[in-house]
Amino acid sequence: MTACDDVLAALFLGDALDAEARAHLAACPRCRAAEADVRRVAAALAADTPPAPPPGLAARTLRAATPLLERHARRDVWREIARAVAVALVPLPPILLLDAWGLRAARALLGTVLPDPLAVYVVLNHAVVLALLLAVTYGSIPILVDRQLRLRRQESHG
Repeated sequence: MTACDDVLAALFLGDALDAEARAHLAACPRCRAAEADVRRVAAALAADTPPAPPPGLAARTLRAATPLLERHARRDVWREIARAVAVALVPLPPILLLDAWGLRAARALLGTVLPDPLAVYVVLNHAVVLALLLAVTYGSIPILVDRQLRLRRQESHG
């Protein structure tokens, strides 16, 4: 915006002019010429009462905006889910390394006490349980994020 626009906007809004704006108004022929018109229009608009909105305007506006709001909400949900999954994937490599180390140690320990096929069976069953727990944990992240976003949306929209 130019200085003229700023000064005329301040005049229109009824703001107090600072020293720089008063100096500009005194020096600028365009602003001096428009000052009376701007003040007159601002006074006329301030004196007029705004019309009452027609009945049902809020309902029609909300009905018209619903598809757009839903599309934005879905996009926000996917963005939040992706962010939550990314954060949850950060500790996954150390967890997998620790599990692999633990399974090898369990296999070595069980191999000394149990017959080899039985030790492998027990370790594989434990590995399957660990994989199932990780799958359930990481599979529940999108569900939990969606639930949290719905609760947050309900709180903000009443």
